[in-house]
Amino acid sequence: MTLIRCPDCGRDVSDAARACPACGRPLRAAIGTAAYDPFAAFEYRSPRTLFGLPLVHVVYGPAALGGLRPARGIVAIGNVAVGVVALGGVAVGVVAFGGLALGLVCFAGLALALGLGLGGIATGYWALGGIAVGVHVLGGLGIALAGGPEIVRQALGR
Repeated sequence: MTLIRCPDCGRDVSDAARACPACGRPLRAAIGTAAYDPFAAFEYRSPRTLFGLPLVHVVYGPAALGGLRPARGIVAIGNVAVGVVALGGVAVGVVAFGGLALGLVCFAGLALALGLGLGGIATGYWALGGIAVGVHVLGGLGIALAGGPEIVRQALGR
């Protein structure tokens, strides 16, 4: 068994490994769809970073060893996205767009927000959607929290 260096992270990896255990980069042709379809998986990571995170990180498709690999960056785009601005099926960020979004400002089918939630089912301080739950709501079925901002002040002990 010899060791080879991963081109992405520089870690020493066994030559028998299909992918780097640290970063997930495929080290040899995978068996299955990804081996024949060059568009089955795609990743772009910008060389410019801010606070150790890439400025833009785009991940499309499954990880080399199966499952989903999240996109992590200031602007993150992927099946699972985590960043300041996140766009994906599952998005977590300050501003999040997706099927399921969590963050300060969310636009999604299911938006779980601390501030503004907009979507089919939305929660947040301000919630707009088919089903809206929050302090200030607008929607087909609006559920306003009783007490409004006063209940938040009491919960925080102010």
